[in-house]
Amino acid sequence: MRKIGLGFIGIIVVAMIYYFTSGSTRVTEEIKKQVNHELLTLQQNGFGVGEREVKKSEEHFVLDFSEPKKIVSYLKHQGLQVNIKDLSSLKGMKFAVDAKYLNDTYSALSVDIYPKALPSKIVTSLKAEDQKMLSRIEKMIADKTLLIHIDFNKLLSGFKGYIKNIDETFKDEVTMHLLAQGMTFDGSLKNEKLKNLQQTVKHFSLVADDKIDVTLSNFTTEYALKSESAYDTHANYRVENFKMRAEKIFRMELSNIKGSSTTSLKNKLLKSTIHSTIEGILVQEKQKKYTLKQSLFDLTIDNLDIEAFEKLQTVNSEDHTAINLLTQQILSKGVEFNISKLSSKEVTIDDAPMGNFDLSASGNIDKGLDIAAAQQNPFILLQALSAQTHVEASPALFLHLMQDPRAMMVMMLIPPEEKNGQKVYDVSYIKGKLTVNGMNF
Repeated sequence: MRKIGLGFIGIIVVAMIYYFTSGSTRVTEEIKKQVNHELLTLQQNGFGVGEREVKKSEEHFVLDFSEPKKIVSYLKHQGLQVNIKDLSSLKGMKFAVDAKYLNDTYSALSVDIYPKALPSKIVTSLKAEDQKMLSRIEKMIADKTLLIHIDFNKLLSGFKGYIKNIDETFKDEVTMHLLAQGMTFDGSLKNEKLKNLQQTVKHFSLVADDKIDVTLSNFTTEYALKSESAYDTHANYRVENFKMRAEKIFRMELSNIKGSSTTSLKNKLLKSTIHSTIEGILVQEKQKKYTLKQSLFDLTIDNLDIEAFEKLQTVNSEDHTAINLLTQQILSKGVEFNISKLSSKEVTIDDAPMGNFDLSASGNIDKGLDIAAAQQNPFILLQALSAQTHVEASPALFLHLMQDPRAMMVMMLIPPEEKNGQKVYDVSYIKGKLTVNGMNF
């Protein structure tokens, strides 16, 4: 959903840029000229434009996803990360746009965007499987239940908007209630492209009788594009609470989730880092309950050939030759991963305190690995792998793991080391050689 939302913001932004220097009547006429030009640009880049009605201070038109490949290329040029699979699934979908010029003291342009028709694949599937659901969704479309409102400022250098609140109940064999409130966003533009975006969801919940219950509270994100590249980005996010219940056998609760991610591109190689913290985790499955406090996760992926990786997403799964060539290209750049931290300061199992655990790991695959040869002989792949892992666990948690016969056998064969009151395993696997706590296997 986020990619789709960003896509439409990008479309409207690109279509409506104009710097104001004259009176309101002239401004309106100049915007209309620009709209004509930009709608033609959209048509040349894969969008269908129809049902257009032009009035003195407002107009209406409908966009559809005629040629997904062209649209992907166009949106990427605007600095938006999209892929062909997402856009292809929307083929046949139509969105209406109602535009008003100089609607209030803030807005040079105000737009309402709402679905006009479902993607062809979804319509075909629902006709065959659930005609009632199809009728319900079509009524929601007719009622403009799903609507995005955006206001662009007088210089068209910034925007703000919201997604209309949703409160819908679906009754069939299972009664399902969907509630979404307080969905707002704002951002700024530079050189006709998205520069940054902030989004908020105050409340989201989906309840289906006693089968499933999902609730999300106070979700916020901040996204910034640091250069002209769509891969030079920084993002922060926060979730106050996330809860999920499945019947009476599973329950999960997460509290105060915070995170950030950064991507950068150098010599066409992507580096991506993710940092996240969770203050509290509760998982209850049948009669077992686990809680974790102050959990931390840090991950870095480096030297990823982004061009090859993007092409890999679009290749036909039956085209094994193309898949092998692109995989070979990715590996030849020396892609690496590093989990610098995966830890929890306090683990509790069935209300019994178990102490803490700490894990770090890194790995890579030899640049010279021959994919074709590895498919014929898997041992070649094993020789190309290198990985290192460090694990620390409290004695109480270690003893609890020993209750599992499989874990007990491993720990009896390879006992942990004792360091600073912790049970420790250092595991190294380099080109076919496995070492655990200094023991070679």
